[in-house]
Amino acid sequence: MIQDDMKSTDWVEVSQFSSKAETIDYLILKYLLKTNEPIGSWVLKSMLEVKNISVSTATIGRCLKSLDSKGYTDLIGSQGRVITKRGADYLNQLSEKVRREKLQKKMMKAAQPQNLQELLDLMGARKVIECETARLAASRANSENIKELERMVQMHEDCLDNCNDPTAPALDFHGKVAEASNIRFLIASIDILMNEELKLESRFLEITRERAIEYALHHRLIAEAIKRGDADEAENQMRIHMDAMIAALDGLRKDEI
Repeated sequence: MIQDDMKSTDWVEVSQFSSKAETIDYLILKYLLKTNEPIGSWVLKSMLEVKNISVSTATIGRCLKSLDSKGYTDLIGSQGRVITKRGADYLNQLSEKVRREKLQKKMMKAAQPQNLQELLDLMGARKVIECETARLAASRANSENIKELERMVQMHEDCLDNCNDPTAPALDFHGKVAEASNIRFLIASIDILMNEELKLESRFLEITRERAIEYALHHRLIAEAIKRGDADEAENQMRIHMDAMIAALDGLRKDEI
């Protein structure tokens, strides 16, 4: 049955594509690869309807001719189409795109804490990442990265001297440390974690403001260690900083109990 054949293709999977045409191509190629025998337009139309995609047989025919012209499918007499090796290779590319998108959505969902305890858990994970990021930054930062770190530290301190809100430079500092690692995955991870934390808890910003002087000193010590290329000290200072933030957040959680 078509329904049984398509059980492995859920709507989350096909919704990754930006156009209906790309979605149809993906589903047709996947179905042809799975059946491994010539398939006609009416069967493909029924298969798409299982996925709530309504198209005419004429549209199916145009899609198949397009796939034929690209070398992704072959017409076997009056029996229907089969997928070619080139088509299977293209399908693998599309499947990899789907896999990456699903993993990204899964990570984004996991990075959305629902309460203070989950936020603390997330901060614990962020601590591990940030400490390693600081260590890597000490060995990989270029002159521009160092300049940006120092600029952010100075902005933080200037805000304190002028009694202005230091939140923005305090948060941006962590992004600059990630950038100094020059590893795209770490840069993206820190950005996701910080943004999701801030969405959950506005009082997280209050902690940042209340402890601004302490955190500004932490940031300066981290930046200086990175500038010297002292990986051990950069990691150590980041750990001290993250432990202080986690302790402050835990105190907030205990106050609510």
